[in-house]
Amino acid sequence: MCYSDKSDLSSPSTGEEKGEGDVPQNMTANQTQIRRKRGGQEGNRNACKHGFYSATLSPAATRELWSITNQEGVDPELALIRVKLQSSLERDPGNRRVVREASRLLVKWYSENYGLDSIERNYLKAVVDNFLEIAYAHRPAGLQGSQL
Repeated sequence: MCYSDKSDLSSPSTGEEKGEGDVPQNMTANQTQIRRKRGGQEGNRNACKHGFYSATLSPAATRELWSITNQEGVDPELALIRVKLQSSLERDPGNRRVVREASRLLVKWYSENYGLDSIERNYLKAVVDNFLEIAYAHRPAGLQGSQL
C-alpha cells in the first residue's frame, strides 16, 4: 500500500478501503503512550561515577582511609588520593589516566601546602610520575590484567 501524501495517512492511493484492523506502519497500536520528559529518566544510572572520580567511598574504602590516616599519620587528603587510586586500579587495572590524575593531585597538594615554585613543582611532578609508573608496572600479580 502506497500513500500519495504522507500527511494524509487515512487515504491510500491504491483505492483500497482501509480495514478496521489495519494500522499504518508509522502509527502505533497504543496511542496512549506516556511522553518521556527531557533528560535522564527515573532509575537511570548513566551519571553514576565510580572509581577515582566518584564522590563517595565504599564502607571498606572508608575504613581503609581512616586506618591510613590514624595508624600511619598520613594527611587525610593524601590518604584519600591513595585509597581512590588503589580502588580505581582494582576496578580497571589498565587505566593509566587514573595514575596521571593521581600524580597531578599529589603535586598540586604538595605545591599548595609547601609553597613550591615552578622549578620545584616540575621536578616533583617528574619524580611522582616516575614513581607511580614504576609502582604501576610492578603491582602485584592479582592486580594485573582485567579483573572485572
